[in-house]
Amino acid sequence: MSAAPEILKERIQAKLAELNVTAREISVAALGQPDAIRNIIKKGSMPGAERLDLIAEHLGTSSDWLLGRDTAIERTFSSQAMSPEAFRRLPKTLPIYGSALGADLEFGDGNGIIVDVEQTEVHMAAPTDFMARPIGVTGRPDLYVVSVSGHSMEPRFDSGRRLLVDPRRSPGVGDDVVVQLRGPTFDGEEVRHVLIKQLVRRRPGVVVLRQFNPGIEFEVPNEQVSCVHRVMPWDEAMGF
Repeated sequence: MSAAPEILKERIQAKLAELNVTAREISVAALGQPDAIRNIIKKGSMPGAERLDLIAEHLGTSSDWLLGRDTAIERTFSSQAMSPEAFRRLPKTLPIYGSALGADLEFGDGNGIIVDVEQTEVHMAAPTDFMARPIGVTGRPDLYVVSVSGHSMEPRFDSGRRLLVDPRRSPGVGDDVVVQLRGPTFDGEEVRHVLIKQLVRRRPGVVVLRQFNPGIEFEVPNEQVSCVHRVMPWDEAMGF
């Protein structure tokens, strides 16, 4: 018997939390056996196609979504929002990377004027913590969370607010972004600082960004940019 993939375990747990039901309740309702789902999650037992279809039906979803074949965001059809208790039961697999306010950087504003820009120090070597993964982004191990440090994006983002970052989908004009900056080391380079800003546009050789407090636009040369990642709204992650 093949082992159950991790995405199957994660998505079953997410649906259980969303519906605020236990694995035993769904196992009995779907298959008449109290430990069917427990065996999938704890022992990695892979159910047959017919059994998985029954489990998926009672979870209000499809086998394709549970197995990661359907990559669309799973929408919540309940008329009530997920309770805090149910949210706490979601798998805590979303990594949080520590951050702190860094020294201001100097960039040009496109008119030859140098402006001071607030940056954030990050420690991407290892997560400092993990938080519950919203049901809309199960099966997305590439996502990560950073906290806003400083006040340059107020009132849009207050200091201390957690942002969900999506490295896969390219950001568009007007999107909030996390710009990872290159940091040279003795044996290569690593990301040590980021800019949490709004994307204005891309021009040959530069990325144009905006901050709100104080309100300025500035240009970051491409050679200083490691990557530009989109900030995913939490409503989108929750499937709303």
